[in-house]
Amino acid sequence: MTTAVGVVFSPGGKVYSFDPNGLELAWNTKVICHTSRGQELGRVVQPNYELEAPPAQPLKRVVRRATSADEETVAKNRAEAKQAMKVLRELLRGSDLELKPVSAELVFDGSRIVFSYQAETRPDLTALQETLRGRLDRRIELRSVGPRECARLCGDHGLCGDQHCCRKYPSHEQPITLRMAKDQELPMSSGRITGLCGRLRCCLAFEHPTYKSFRDRAPRVGRRVDTPQGGGVVTSYQVLDDTCTVEPEGGEAFDISIDECREVA
Repeated sequence: MTTAVGVVFSPGGKVYSFDPNGLELAWNTKVICHTSRGQELGRVVQPNYELEAPPAQPLKRVVRRATSADEETVAKNRAEAKQAMKVLRELLRGSDLELKPVSAELVFDGSRIVFSYQAETRPDLTALQETLRGRLDRRIELRSVGPRECARLCGDHGLCGDQHCCRKYPSHEQPITLRMAKDQELPMSSGRITGLCGRLRCCLAFEHPTYKSFRDRAPRVGRRVDTPQGGGVVTSYQVLDDTCTVEPEGGEAFDISIDECREVA
């Protein structure tokens, strides 16, 4: 069996599997890893575990645990990336390019600066890339991102008042659909089911398994059921409590676990 650890490199980013290189790594441990962009500092979100099947390609390795000096390097890189973003905005103000700068990142080993941007078209960025390389004296990478990725990179708090789901949790791999909103009986108005990115909210995907499990097991509203407390008609649900409200004939309504209800034909 192959041992691996799951590592993320930015809040809410994709989880990548790495060879722990003989290290026992706990959750939230900061590590330095070999990646396609060189060495990068990441955070362990899945401690040592065994892969169910051998990987198609050998896993890249964790180099070592991060140190305080590595944290200082990351802080310096962020400061330099912030200045680089100012240079990009200055150049865009003097050009005809229609694109929205989103973020700048100087990778851990200082080998390149990665700029993320949004654009409705595919502009020719060759001249901009060359100018940035001359001004910043760094290798430059320009990366187009969509609305969700834009929200993850520069977002803060969502409409619910809490931090964006896309910055709190690893990226979900399954598409988010209207069926997820319908299973929660949410209004189909865009203001209730879309986030600040203009796309369906990530929380729909995170919550959907709970609601789907409940719907698959619960009797429908209006159906007659038998329970240990007597028979009655289901009038409402409490999904998060995994209960429903049953109203008996001539009696007082009560809440009961759906596992204790048996629907009467």
